[in-house]
Amino acid sequence: MTRLYLIFLLSFISLSGLQAQCFKENRAFREGEFISYEVSYNWGPIWVDAGLVTFSIDQDTYAGKPAWHLKSSGKTYKSYDFFYKVVDYYDAWIDPVTFRPYEFRRSVYEGGYTLLNTLRYDRTGKTVYSSTKTNNNPVRFDTIKPATCVYNPLSAVYVARTLDISSLKHDARIPVTVLIDDSTYSIYIKYLGKEVVENRDGKRYRCIKFSAKMVEGTIFRGDEDVLVWVTDDDNRIPIYIEAKILVGTVKAYLKEMRGIRNPLSSLIKDSK
Repeated sequence: MTRLYLIFLLSFISLSGLQAQCFKENRAFREGEFISYEVSYNWGPIWVDAGLVTFSIDQDTYAGKPAWHLKSSGKTYKSYDFFYKVVDYYDAWIDPVTFRPYEFRRSVYEGGYTLLNTLRYDRTGKTVYSSTKTNNNPVRFDTIKPATCVYNPLSAVYVARTLDISSLKHDARIPVTVLIDDSTYSIYIKYLGKEVVENRDGKRYRCIKFSAKMVEGTIFRGDEDVLVWVTDDDNRIPIYIEAKILVGTVKAYLKEMRGIRNPLSSLIKDSK
């Protein structure tokens, strides 16, 4: 069952158009980058800062080859744990030049629900071997042959930031296919133009705005459930995300970023 942290990852993935475009070249980020977000949730009129989500890139090796280790975690604050505790870890190993995925791991604890999913890719990247364990159920194994340019949730986050979106027209829709656990899901994104967004810290950014239709029948309503604003510069860093779900709204605000690759030319006001 998809829950709080996966909402956040899917919000990132909604930028990607990964079936329409494949990875070509990375000019958006480098090893050593770290980005964090504070996630807020409302149920009725009450808003609560629920947790923290982080993303980082480390240099590593995989099967003796140079690799990037992409890491992400999502954890609720202790003050929120009594209501709905979340401790999620995502790890992916990819080729730092071609972005070909090697392995993906997803470890989830969400309100008593546990999941451990591993995706291992063969040499061609055209076959994926999946193992999934949920709660006390037996391990489920599967062999998947995804379509070209379909990525796991974490590598998709980074590939999305490398894609050329300069030719998109207003209201243009792009189909997206995402591999989650042992299944693929079809969604679409819509380009909504450019806006200036003020973050919680008072900094203002020139941003590119998107909406996305997510997976109906999970936690989403099946409408255009997610709005995403990313920096209108070469870094393509999401600044603010808003997702409507069946039981409220989730918002994510940029909290910290360091080790970014390019000048932050989208920043138009510093609160200091």
